Amino acid sequence: MHKIAYSLFSHKAFFTFVKGLLAILSSASVDNTGMTVFIEKVSRAFHNFDLALTRDLVDPYTVKINAADRMRDLRFLGFKNYVEACSYRKQEGWQEAAVQIKAAIERYGNDLYRLSLPEESAALQNLMSDLEQEPLKAACDVIQLQPWIEELNLAQTHFEALRQQQNSQDHSVNKTLLETRKPLNRAVKNLLKMIELQQVVQESDAFNAMVNQIDNLIATSMSSARLSRSLSDRIDIEG
Repeated sequence: MHKIAYSLFSHKAFFTFVKGLLAILSSASVDNTGMTVFIEKVSRAFHNFDLALTRDLVDPYTVKINAADRMRDLRFLGFKNYVEACSYRKQEGWQEAAVQIKAAIERYGNDLYRLSLPEESAALQNLMSDLEQEPLKAACDVIQLQPWIEELNLAQTHFEALRQQQNSQDHSVNKTLLETRKPLNRAVKNLLKMIELQQVVQESDAFNAMVNQIDNLIATSMSSARLSRSLSDRIDIEG
């Protein structure tokens, strides 16, 4: 069976792929007994992913929250890069102070802006809390970090306010796309492994035909995903 580069799938493309996979399995004239549990896990995870995707497509807060998340990411990157620059300053005490603050940042992750939305919020809030305590507070004063801290705090506060407004509108779906996609990824991987094992056990023409259908689905889905990624990268370069 063809390999799948899951990271190439956009959320919509992954939705289409899993929907196609389940359709093939439901229409195949094969004995699914050994795969029933795995198919059910994929179906449940797919249902949750579908709800999250639908919400994000129609939710008026989605665009605002994505923009607010992008803004806090930029504020964090500016904050982190300023601290890094200060670690090269000649002024007495600046290098030492910057090194202390860099260690605090590393504790929560230099790439924390890549975390899921709730994880990033928790990391930023903990980092900001640490910076208010000694000796980090004094270190921040030494390198005059307060304006960057204020901007980052404002960006984080704005983001959280939008999230709370969104949650107050709809309590039926409270998980993000990333939070629902991860278990769906795992469920699909496990299902495909089981299908490969069942193919060896059953050795039937019908089962082989089903696997060929899945292989074709994977091939066409991966081709489309790679093309979309290539076009996206080109836009980023030319934009």
